[in-house]
Amino acid sequence: MSLTDLPYELVAFVVHHLDLAEVYSLSLTCKRFQFLVHEPSIAKAQLESKAPGSQEAQTARRTNRYAAELRRLVKRREAISKVSPFLIAIVAVAESWIFENGVLCYIHDRQLRVLDLNRPRSGEVVICIRKLLDEAINESHNSRRYRFQLLYYARDIVSCVYTHAKPEQISWLIVFHPWQGRILTTHRLDSSFKIFVRNNDKFLYYGTNSEYGRDGYRHWVIRSFDIENRRWLENQKLELTEMVGSDIGSTVCFEIFDNYFYGLANQTAFEVEEIDWTSYYTCFRFPTSQRGFQLVEEAPRERMWRRSHAEGPIDDRWGFLKMFRDESTSELRIVESRKEWLAGHSSARRTYYTTNIDFDSADDERTQCSVPDSSHLNVDSDSDDDDDEPAPFEKGHPYSMDAPLRSPHEVHPGDDGSTSLMYTLSKCPIRTYHPSSQTFLDLVDDPSNSEPNEQRIRIRGGSRRRRTPSELEERNRTSSTTGQEFPYTFEQTIQDIYKQEDVVFWPPDQDVGKPDPALVELYKILSPPGHQGNIQGAWDDRSVVYSTGSMPGGLSPLILLSFDPSLYLVGVRPFPNSRVPNKAPAKSDKSRGDSQLQPHSHPSCEEKGKGRETKQRHPTSEPDAAHCLGGMAMSSETANDDHRCEWRVFEHPMYQDISVGYQFAL
Repeated sequence: MSLTDLPYELVAFVVHHLDLAEVYSLSLTCKRFQFLVHEPSIAKAQLESKAPGSQEAQTARRTNRYAAELRRLVKRREAISKVSPFLIAIVAVAESWIFENGVLCYIHDRQLRVLDLNRPRSGEVVICIRKLLDEAINESHNSRRYRFQLLYYARDIVSCVYTHAKPEQISWLIVFHPWQGRILTTHRLDSSFKIFVRNNDKFLYYGTNSEYGRDGYRHWVIRSFDIENRRWLENQKLELTEMVGSDIGSTVCFEIFDNYFYGLANQTAFEVEEIDWTSYYTCFRFPTSQRGFQLVEEAPRERMWRRSHAEGPIDDRWGFLKMFRDESTSELRIVESRKEWLAGHSSARRTYYTTNIDFDSADDERTQCSVPDSSHLNVDSDSDDDDDEPAPFEKGHPYSMDAPLRSPHEVHPGDDGSTSLMYTLSKCPIRTYHPSSQTFLDLVDDPSNSEPNEQRIRIRGGSRRRRTPSELEERNRTSSTTGQEFPYTFEQTIQDIYKQEDVVFWPPDQDVGKPDPALVELYKILSPPGHQGNIQGAWDDRSVVYSTGSMPGGLSPLILLSFDPSLYLVGVRPFPNSRVPNKAPAKSDKSRGDSQLQPHSHPSCEEKGKGRETKQRHPTSEPDAAHCLGGMAMSSETANDDHRCEWRVFEHPMYQDISVGYQFAL
């Protein structure tokens, strides 16, 4: 019997055993199966069972648009795995910026502008920094030499640091709600060294790497602010005397999930020890509450195994460390990228490792090794018991334990120099990994042969997928024919389960004989003429934002690459060829060609975004401002705050004035 002849209920039962990409592909085969991605009840069952931790599932619960969010999720994953974004645009020019939780905050012409890319609104919030400082900090009056640093954005709250130089260098933390025009708090800082901020809607935490321990190294210290009661917990601070690592995003990271503050480190010693040992992640958490610092708990170290140093040396410059919520299970996980010389190989390879964050103290069948109960998180700064831990060379030290077995599903080997052209670190400034799509994406500077000295930014990516039953059968048949002996190596086990796709570049190379004018313009958006070098970027599960410019401290264009099919920016044109294809690089990289980029043929960012024209913009009226808030209900107190606020207005987004970008259809 054909699948098309099955009753509606049986088809729904069958697709329950398919993954979301397979369900979407089945819906495209004929009209009979289109209901699979358009029927709300089936879409809800699919999302809640197979992607409950995704942003699309959270949006669907709020809007009850399960079918639309299901299609959005599948298209987003497919776009990432195929290295083919839906939108590229120059969204602003800025002196400094941050991109956090889907929101872009940037400073331009002494104004702070906030653009929400998760919920595109018809306008941006524009804050006059000078007026904000005059209201927030009395000491800032008449100060013309100061530094204003953006730190974080979450739950419609912006955190930043103000530092003035005279009569002495003093810093303040400023926390405010830009949409409502309310300053939540200002706090004088004892130190702002490597400061970070994390917050939800109830509590805000900031940390600095500023406390010196008896070992002479700097340690992290965290303080808390109660947003609801508008007060600092003055007598409470958390000193992380055993939290090793000082580079956020590389050796440590801090995040808030489900009303818990999490801290993570991938190092265990400040000094490099040339011994054969096994390293673990250090992970702690505490509830976001007034008593949170008294309720700190650490994840069992035997469940947080990282690697054995016998696996080979690491080039730490290429690595990144991040916590994320698994879309399929809603569990918290770690993703770490490491460039390693594994098993004595002469060429290094980047590999992407994922690890569960497990705070369960009960026995677990996944635990393959046992280590002594030793805490590497010291939250009591007065403790003197630092000499009880055995030395690393002593028998029984946890570092000397045998390493547990890894799961092949948690290890994604990337490509190395033996199989493809490799880039230096300066030519590969932005490196990302997307676990839900099993894809790594790099932003690389890949000059064309015709213009070897001109910057040409491209996306370089590689993905893998589970092998189909027919592919598994063919691989087993080939192994038996060639006399493959068992047991396999770990890498061969991964290759048995996953098929590694070819590394591809986007946009594709130009046809030297017949150049495409639209492709020329596309490359000019990715690498705006007159702006080279100093590439800096940030990324999340659906977008990459980066800036490029040769003058530190000057204006740089901000380029948005989005894989979200629902994101639409007013004024962004559709690409003439609908969707730009990508392809694997040619075997001979010297065969690439590209037409010469003409700076004068491209709209200048400076002409359209900065300086005097910004001052000529007209702020919107209050009714339009309410519309910019996305229809959120505003209390009378908020309305009064809006009326009194002198440092905030609503304006049209800068990207509408720049009007440089392309939208790609699926």
